[in-house]
Amino acid sequence: MASEDLVLLGLWGANAVLYVLLLVNVFHGRRQRAAATNLAEAFRDLEAALKAAVPDLPAGFTWEEAVSRLKDRQVDSKAIEDALRKYEAYRYGGLPMPDSDYREVVRVANLLGGGNPARRN
Repeated sequence: MASEDLVLLGLWGANAVLYVLLLVNVFHGRRQRAAATNLAEAFRDLEAALKAAVPDLPAGFTWEEAVSRLKDRQVDSKAIEDALRKYEAYRYGGLPMPDSDYREVVRVANLLGGGNPARRN
């Protein structure tokens, strides 16, 4: 009788441990959704999402490589390419930050898994 009680107690304990591990995994594994307020933040979130979603992307990938990977995943990249041209003109061309629509960049970042979990708003 005592051995049956020990087995039952052991099963209850194992069940409790499994549920705790499940809850920890669910809450720890959640990624923060991208919530950019400008084009630069949108591309920063997209970069973080790409790094997490496409692990075989090289460390110093170009945005052309990233857009190519998005096309490989059947993501409509037309709006992203338009935003990318404006972002590169700002970042590398010295133009002021464009006041353009970045919602599609944020949408794709969230589609890939969200933004950088370390960055909290």
